[in-house]
Amino acid sequence: MQIRNPAFFEAPSFWKSDWGEVNAYLDGVKAGQVWEIGRSHGGLPIRAVAYGPKEPIERRGNPFSAEAFGHPEDFFDPRKRTRPVVVLISTVHGVEIEGCVACLNFAHLMESGADLRGRRWEALHELAAGMRVVLVPLAQPDGRVRSAVRHLRGGSLADLSYYGQGVPKPDAGGDLPEGWHYRYSPVPVDRMEYQGGYTNDGGINIDLDDFFSAHMAPETRALMDLVRDETPDGFLVMHSHNPGPWIASPNALVPERCQYHQVQLGALVAARHRRDDLRPAWRAKAGLDRSGYFGTINLPTALHHVSGALPLAFEFPHGLAPNPYTFDEILDIGLTLFEEILRYIQTWGRQRGR
Repeated sequence: MQIRNPAFFEAPSFWKSDWGEVNAYLDGVKAGQVWEIGRSHGGLPIRAVAYGPKEPIERRGNPFSAEAFGHPEDFFDPRKRTRPVVVLISTVHGVEIEGCVACLNFAHLMESGADLRGRRWEALHELAAGMRVVLVPLAQPDGRVRSAVRHLRGGSLADLSYYGQGVPKPDAGGDLPEGWHYRYSPVPVDRMEYQGGYTNDGGINIDLDDFFSAHMAPETRALMDLVRDETPDGFLVMHSHNPGPWIASPNALVPERCQYHQVQLGALVAARHRRDDLRPAWRAKAGLDRSGYFGTINLPTALHHVSGALPLAFEFPHGLAPNPYTFDEILDIGLTLFEEILRYIQTWGRQRGR
């Protein structure tokens, strides 16, 4: 790996995104429950931390049989749950660590009453105290360890491409088509000079895995099992990108009721970020995008279909040049995002889908 900018490896103490420091923090958790949900392709533990008790679910059917015959309660009956449940998943791509920082600060809020800067979030803490919140700060640890950068603030798209998608060997790049790092799965690891953090050690981008097959990546399987087991009212998959923050557009392959909630929450989160001067990039689209990423099965869509939960995806800003976000702004984006999602799900969670 080439050290393109030493500043990428330095960050404030509240900005916990390094593999070692994240796990050291989880080792010290006292108020929450920490457990291993699976192992990565490279054998690294994938850990979750939960706040709030887990309520048992009586299953008489799977989500497909129950829905097909008009009795979704045979898979999950929300009337038997006393508190809403939310699952927050970060860093499915190893270089996209802004959500991980937000998760660790949220955990610290639940542990101590303040984030790692000492700032109190009374509304967020109160909302979370009445729910079960499950955090997966590092869902894809192979790429996190490999990319190693603690942030990309002030960097360029070339830096993002390098630490994210990596670089082919000089004699391998000529016959790889444009967009190969998205199109190929797995990517040709043996032809990479530096693999980057986007994929696991087997070259799989778990956001666009071979879902529902025997070839599914272990990271994907761990997340599918977790979300099915928790059957949350909603879950959030966090990414990072160059522009400002937004909740992703509705996916064409989830029910209309989910698409409605996705648009509604996108508008509410953008309004909150606008009020707090956090420069949202979200804009409501006219009509449903049925092409590309939003017209296929991706990780949020797959997780929905095994749980029935509301699927949400969010893009943090990396803070690239020429107008980078500060560390504090990016963390504030994450914690206000969590607050708006928890408030929304607290409102309708026990009547999920209506």
